[in-house]
Amino acid sequence: MSKWYEKPTKIVSIGKDIDYIMCIDENGSSSNLTYVLKQISNDKEVSEDDKYFTITGCIFTKSQYMDSKQNIKRLKRKYWDNGVFYDSKLQRNKAVCFHSREIRKHDNCFNDSIINYDEFMIDLSAILNNVECKIISISINLYEYLKRGYTHNVYNVAFDFLLERYIYETSNKKKGIIMLEARGKDEDGELLKHISKVINVTGTKQISSKELKSKISGVYFNPKWNEEYSVTYIGLEIADLFSYPIHKYVKRNVKDQAFLVMENKIAGYPNYKNKGIKIFP
Repeated sequence: MSKWYEKPTKIVSIGKDIDYIMCIDENGSSSNLTYVLKQISNDKEVSEDDKYFTITGCIFTKSQYMDSKQNIKRLKRKYWDNGVFYDSKLQRNKAVCFHSREIRKHDNCFNDSIINYDEFMIDLSAILNNVECKIISISINLYEYLKRGYTHNVYNVAFDFLLERYIYETSNKKKGIIMLEARGKDEDGELLKHISKVINVTGTKQISSKELKSKISGVYFNPKWNEEYSVTYIGLEIADLFSYPIHKYVKRNVKDQAFLVMENKIAGYPNYKNKGIKIFP
């Protein structure tokens, strides 16, 4: 059986020796660097929408994760028969997956013709308000990043900051795993190569490899659904629902209703700037 650091692997069950699960989602695009650099070279403006890349981690204890899983499943069963809907594009049944973009656009199973959307949003906000976890988020201002001459891979830089904050927010002598959403074989392989090197060899600027290895048991890449479309990975869904409002807040400095629902979960709350929410540079 291959080790987690040898190739991107998904995790299907959480071992008894695991105390924490951090699930990660991203907003914006780290590949926007090329476009932003072109705009800078041509002395042109860069919109706030193109300027930021954000990754957000939701840190759960194992019991918090299991409780959240049950509550989200209960909500899905309330609005969809057994938490399943028929996907007309794929022509098959699929487990409902909470995806921020689809919910905001009333798309697919979140269409008003399928559910009472307004009632669903009230219930979803109540469930998310009750989710127990610690939120840490890193945003890279791509414009400032390039203007100041930084050249390192943006995703890697953001991930290193996130790793450090994970260590700060978890107890000593307790182990955790990290779950990211699988993006693609090459992208995942490239990111895993960096993560493996940091955890197993170099450490970050603030945290040694020894400490990272003592507290992180593995880093995994899970899809939105399993192969049969019968199971979703609820921690990733929660990270998705919490990451977008933070990304929006970083871009616009506006706290919308979705942000207010989870604001008190952000590490360092109420003084979370440069703690639970870090913008670099």
